[in-house]
Amino acid sequence: MSRSVALWLIASVALLAASACQQGPRVAYKELLDEDPLVRADAARRLGDARSAEAVESLVAVLDDPSEDVRVTALISLGKIKDTSVIPVLVELADDPLHTVRLQLSRTLGLIGDPRGVPALRKLLYDPDETVRISSCRSLAWIGSPDAIQTMVDVALLDENEAVRNVVLRTMGDLDVRDAIPLLERSLRGESDEVRAHAAEALRQLADASSVPVLLEALHDPYFKVRSIAAHTLGTMASEDPQVKQAIADRLAVEEHELTQVDLAWNLARCGDRSRLDVVRALLFRGREEDVRAEAAIALGDVGDNSDLALLDRALKDKNGLVRREAFNAYKKLKEAEA
Repeated sequence: MSRSVALWLIASVALLAASACQQGPRVAYKELLDEDPLVRADAARRLGDARSAEAVESLVAVLDDPSEDVRVTALISLGKIKDTSVIPVLVELADDPLHTVRLQLSRTLGLIGDPRGVPALRKLLYDPDETVRISSCRSLAWIGSPDAIQTMVDVALLDENEAVRNVVLRTMGDLDVRDAIPLLERSLRGESDEVRAHAAEALRQLADASSVPVLLEALHDPYFKVRSIAAHTLGTMASEDPQVKQAIADRLAVEEHELTQVDLAWNLARCGDRSRLDVVRALLFRGREEDVRAEAAIALGDVGDNSDLALLDRALKDKNGLVRREAFNAYKKLKEAEA
């Protein structure tokens, strides 16, 4: 603590007169009662910077301050002090009408890291503001308790907003959350197409070999996106497994969806069998949808060879800009590998 902050704290500690029967937290720092909200907010900030445990009660007392800035700053300071005793008070703020308060609440609960904050964070995952939901995802990952991970899988991974889902996937991968694997595997057998697709993508991010059996099952999922993601995951993390190689080849033999045909042939090549790259080459031009043709270009850039340069050059004339861009990138990648 700096000398100036210490002197300020000493000078500020002046308990206000209160009756012995007074209920609730009391303000022990006169600046927190100043008429000017800027002074009150600055006082709350400095208490947090000082990591003053003695200030917790006073900061809690101003969580209902009429100034939005004071309330948010008090939450920031409580997050810095990390006193777990405030959790019961904080969880009551999940329904606060102010977006800024709910946003900072989500961050503060994560910084304190107490699993008792998970129910409030779960509620915040349904917040109408996506920034609050994203922040809540990160805080659940910071807490990292089994119920926090369960909440991420049950709620956040199913969010309609792709940005929210991506945060879940990144945080699970970054934190190496192995406790999530059984939950994700269970979700991979769920009823909703989108739930299964999100679960498959999460397992791809975690890339744990223990998931190979359930991913082999997912190659026969009724939803094409799940089959495609499963193929990519297996081709990336288990390319040396003969069972994986055979399973991908068997699925490709009966696959009807063009995009998944590309992904299966692509990952079969990653497993060492390049005999079905003709499927990718054909769909580079014959794919009915632009995303199929674009995927074929990406695949050739990854597992193709010099003989594919002419095909990619032709694909640069595709009517769709996405296909042309991916064909250009793939052509450039193969040329660089050649050099």
